[in-house]
Order: sequence, then C-alpha cells, then structure tokens
Amino acid sequence: MDIIISDNRFGFRSTKTLNIYITHQLKIKGPLLLIKIVNKINSLFIQNFDHCLIPDFENSLLSGELSQSSLKKTFIGPLSRFKKTIGETKKYKYKFLAIISGPEPQRSLLEEEIQNCFLKTNQHCAIINGLRNKKEISFKNISFYPHLETTSFRKLLTKSELVICRSGYSSIMDLYILQKKALFIPTPGQTEQEYLAKHHLRIHSIYYQKQGEINLEKAKFNFIHPKAETKKKLLKVAFDKLGL
Repeated sequence: MDIIISDNRFGFRSTKTLNIYITHQLKIKGPLLLIKIVNKINSLFIQNFDHCLIPDFENSLLSGELSQSSLKKTFIGPLSRFKKTIGETKKYKYKFLAIISGPEPQRSLLEEEIQNCFLKTNQHCAIINGLRNKKEISFKNISFYPHLETTSFRKLLTKSELVICRSGYSSIMDLYILQKKALFIPTPGQTEQEYLAKHHLRIHSIYYQKQGEINLEKAKFNFIHPKAETKKKLLKVAFDKLGL
C-alpha cells in the first residue's frame, strides 16, 4: 500500500504511506465556549496528514467559512455520486420531492411534518424516507420511496421539479452538480447545517425554513449557479501537487 485517502477519519493513516485527508471541515461550528479548543484539536489532527483536500472551489463557494483556514490545503471541486446536470423539463411527475435524512427522532418528525404539508396541496409529491427493507407505496397525492440506489435516486430527482432536504454538505454538493432548485430544512441543533443554510441564503438566495415551521406557501426555491472553474481542472492541479 502506497497511499491512504481518509474521508474525514483522523485515525485512518499510517507512518509507512502517503496520507491524504479529505474534508470540508477545517473550521467546525459549535458552542462559542468550546469551539476554539475544538478547532485547535481539529487542526492538530489534520496536520498529521501529508495533504488535505477540500471538496469545494477555491472561493469556498459551497462550504463558506467551514473550509477557510490557514492550514495548507488543496481544493478539488465538489464530490458527488451524480455526474451530470439534470436538464430542465416541463413534464415533471412531482412538484415537490422531500429527501428525509438525519438521526431519530428528528428524521421521523420531519417526515411527518412534510407529509402533512404535502397533503394540504393539490400537487403530486414524493418522499424518500431513506428506510431500508421497505416498499414503494402511495397515499393520496404522495408517493413514498425507501432507500434508493444512485440510478433510481437520480431518475426520481429528474422527475421532480423542487427539492426539500437537509442542508448537509453531501446534499449541497449533489444539488450543485445536478443544478436542482431546493429548500433547506436544517436538522435542529446541528450547528453546521444551520450555518450552511444561512450561508446559502445569503450567498445564493436558497431559502430555508425551520423544522416545525414548514410552510410551502411561503417557501422559495433556488439553486447554486455553476462556477466556470471545473472539477476536472481542480483535480488535475491537486494530483500534480501530490505528484500523482
């Protein structure tokens, strides 16, 4: 083994290899009384690696302050399981698609709230609840989908006009690649999601609503406009720096 690539795992490294750390969390958000200590420890751990790669653009378009640090780093562009932008269409099957995720009980609370919101509309809606060993079912104007593999997930996104989801970083990168209009619902108490929701409202006019206060009539959807600098170019620069 010559190279270890660690996806945000501090202990996944070796003294006998080239160690590469991938993260967008150079600056962790949290309680003010603890955050200086937490970020100091975070920096010390990252410095144990030979290289730090950031899945974002050099202006921190997607991650904002989270990837801004004096640590030596290389930006490689957003990483996503999806490869191509979804084109606009006038023949959507669903007006709204909600992607439910996060720890319990917040996951179930969000699903119940979204379901109640969808039932008040006269639109066809879909919910991906993320549950395994479940089957697709329908109830009134809502189609419920379990955990989906990548191809099925993308097909459902293609059929849906507007997306409602958590403001987690993986979701943000996926939405950027696919260029889908979204509304964010940050998980209560998760300071990073709350920060990212506010960041994208300020920078990209992507609105968010708090869980427990979701109102589709007041919701506004938008997408992150693509950046000219391509992921392919950034990856080439990164690999050149690593000597690969």
